[in-house]
Amino acid sequence: MKAAIVNKETGKPEIVDVPIPEIQEGEILFKPMACGVCGSDVIDWNINGPGSFGHEPAGIVVKVGKNVKNVKEGDRIFVHHRVPNPDCRFFRRGHGTVCPEYPQYGFIPSAYAEFTRVTERHVRLDLIHLPDHISFEVGALIEPMATMWRLMSRAGLQGGDTVLVIGAGALGLSAVQVAQRFGATMVINSDYNDWKLEYSKALGADFTINRGKHTLDEIKEIIRESNEGRLADVVVVIPPRIKALEEGIELTEKGGVVSQFGPTGPGEVLTIDPNYFFFREITYAASYSSTPNETKMVADFIFKGKLKVKHLITHHYTLDQIMEALALKKKAEDSLKIMVHPHPDEYFGSNPKDYGPYSFGD
Repeated sequence: MKAAIVNKETGKPEIVDVPIPEIQEGEILFKPMACGVCGSDVIDWNINGPGSFGHEPAGIVVKVGKNVKNVKEGDRIFVHHRVPNPDCRFFRRGHGTVCPEYPQYGFIPSAYAEFTRVTERHVRLDLIHLPDHISFEVGALIEPMATMWRLMSRAGLQGGDTVLVIGAGALGLSAVQVAQRFGATMVINSDYNDWKLEYSKALGADFTINRGKHTLDEIKEIIRESNEGRLADVVVVIPPRIKALEEGIELTEKGGVVSQFGPTGPGEVLTIDPNYFFFREITYAASYSSTPNETKMVADFIFKGKLKVKHLITHHYTLDQIMEALALKKKAEDSLKIMVHPHPDEYFGSNPKDYGPYSFGD
């Protein structure tokens, strides 16, 4: 079978031919039908270190191992790539993503594959059945949407808050919607790309700001003029850049929260004046990935049509075209969520143009 993996010697993704995995007790053989391309898949240091290459799949159960009780052959499912130990002290305190067992990757060799082995703990702890009306690519969006749900929870977003989301990619647009579900009165989205900002307004942002057309001081005034003289109560920083974090801090109102999601590069340092945080009582709340708590919560909202996700998908590629898909993701200009389909002939029996401004490898 074909699989896309990261070559540990070169540190680069490649397509390889490998045997179909043999499953063990408690495991399943899984057939990914759609796998979202994550921004972390194109950060070189991340895929060589803590990252999980190919980790946003939904698909079909092909085979179940001994003692698997919660799923059967033929079931349509979403599986999360990492799960904490439910008995872990970190998980009990709300920090499951730093559980020592969390980094264990659940897909062998990858979810960018025709078939993949899903390990026992992932099958047992974070597997969700997809209703018939939910497509595989919509099911795959449970994972990124869940990360934004956890981020808003970690930020302590309260009803009536004003939220600024920095970044208007697929995650930024997910954050816009989740903030509204948490009760934000106003959600502002900023980015350098007008096309993405138009998309954001269509998906519910109250207003948008093109960062490239305004100075930071001008952006402060734009927000204050629309927000009774205040800056944002919660600022979400998606881009993995120090400059974005620095600006996010300056755009946070007194008593507010600035929340980092995108990981900055190794060795990069954010220099802050502690008294800026102290006298303004600004909270810094980083949020990394998600846990079963968030995937189950988000899945329920998606299944009931309470979160708009299918229109975040802008491009579809086959597994053979994954290098093109990764290059488009790294470009980060005219795409949102990109989907890779290991079984395109089977998957595209229905019209894929039902899902967003469709493009297939062009």
